[in-house]
Amino acid sequence: MRSMTGFGSGTYSNGKLQVTIEIKAVNQRFLEVSIRMPHAYLSLEDRIRNGLKAVLHRGKVDVYVTVTELLCKEPQIRIDFANLTACKYALDKVNEELFHEKTTLSQIISLTKDWFVQEPPTVDADACWPVFSIALQASLDRIVQMREAEGLNIKKDLLLRADKIEDTVHAIAERKDDIAAHYESRLRKRIINMFDEIKAVPDEERLLQEVATYADKVDFTEEVVRFHSHVIQLRRILEENGDIGRQLDFLIQELNRETNTIGSKAADLDVTEYVLQLKNEIEKIREQIQNIE
Repeated sequence: MRSMTGFGSGTYSNGKLQVTIEIKAVNQRFLEVSIRMPHAYLSLEDRIRNGLKAVLHRGKVDVYVTVTELLCKEPQIRIDFANLTACKYALDKVNEELFHEKTTLSQIISLTKDWFVQEPPTVDADACWPVFSIALQASLDRIVQMREAEGLNIKKDLLLRADKIEDTVHAIAERKDDIAAHYESRLRKRIINMFDEIKAVPDEERLLQEVATYADKVDFTEEVVRFHSHVIQLRRILEENGDIGRQLDFLIQELNRETNTIGSKAADLDVTEYVLQLKNEIEKIREQIQNIE
C-alpha cells in the first residue's frame, strides 16, 4: 500500500555523461505526468514517461531531468556554400563592370563572414538511454520507498478507525431491542390513557401487532450486517498491493449509505449520537483515502 505523495532523486554517470532525474508526486485522482528535460534529449521523453507509468498509477507527477556533459565536445564548423557563392557572384559582377579585375578571397571575407557557420555538437540521444534508464530507476526506487513508508502510516491509522466504527456499529446493534421496547412502553401508556378516558379495555393483540410493525419498520439488522461486511472488505483491501485507492473510494460510499439508512430508520437519541460518530470517522477515513494510490 502506497500514498500518492513522495519525492525521489537518482543520479548516474558513465564518465562522459551525468544524468539526474528528480520525481515529485502529489495527490490527484488520475495519473498526470509532466516532464522537463533538455531539448537535445527530448526523443527519450516517451521512454521516461512509460517507465513512470509502469510504476506509478495515480497522482500528479512532475519530473525534472538534468544532463551534464563531462567531456566537452568541440563545436562543428560548416561552410555555407550557398551564401559564399552568392557573395562571389555579386562581387564578380561589380569587378567586371567597374574595375575589370578578378574577385579575390580577401574581398569576399571583407564583405561577409556569415559563410562560416558554427553548429553545436550533435547528440546521439538513443546511445545515452542506458544512463537515463539507470538514473530513472534509482529515482523511482526512492519515491516508491517514500510512498510505501507513508502508506504504512496511513494503513495503521485506517485500521484503528475501522476498529472504532465497528465498535460503534456493535453498540448501535445492541440498541435495537431497547428501541422496540421503548416504543412499546410509550405506545402502551398512550393507549391505556386514551382507553381510560372512555372506560374501555385496549386490545392486547392489536397493541402487540402495532409494536411488531414498528419494530420491523425501524429494524436495521441488514444494514448492520452489511456494514460489518464492508469493514471486513476494508481490512482485506488494506492488505493488498497495487492500485487500491479506487476500491476504497467505492467502499467509503457504501459505508456512508448504510450509516444514513441506519440514522433514518432508528428514531433514537443514542443511535443518532452513534450515527454522528460514525459519519465523523468515515469522513476522516475518506480524507486519508484521497492520498492512497
